[in-house]
Amino acid sequence: MTRTLTGRGVLLWLTAFFGIIFATNFYFVTAAIKTFSGEDVGDPYMLGVEYNSTLGRRAEQQKLGWTSTISAERLPGGPVRVSVTLRHADGAPETDSTLQGRLRHPSNGGLDRALTFRQTAPGLFQADLSGVSSGNWDVLVNTPEQDAPFEATRRVWLR
Repeated sequence: MTRTLTGRGVLLWLTAFFGIIFATNFYFVTAAIKTFSGEDVGDPYMLGVEYNSTLGRRAEQQKLGWTSTISAERLPGGPVRVSVTLRHADGAPETDSTLQGRLRHPSNGGLDRALTFRQTAPGLFQADLSGVSSGNWDVLVNTPEQDAPFEATRRVWLR
């Protein structure tokens, strides 16, 4: 038994086909927006307004001539230790600053963690974190506004 294809049948097939396409597109767009808003920082407008002061702090940092090294390692038992050495232009260790920072995941901001540094030796600052997964991470370190200006960033690989 064969049926003839009528205009109504073609309309139903086209409506069903495009309805499925639109529903699928709607689902994927909704899922993409919920998982990533597109913003890398919380308030990009204010960062833009404050950019001149950021440039001023970077110029002051360059005049100070400080050098730093940033490393991260996984300790036995699973925690991660982030170490920062900070030295003056003459090679003397910096002992008067307070460091703050973030361990930032390059592709998932929900995994970012705050770093609380303590000075364990002259010029050596360390922070320990547990529950950090393996992979690439960005270590962002800076001093608070009231301290001498310093900021540094380094990508590290954690096993």
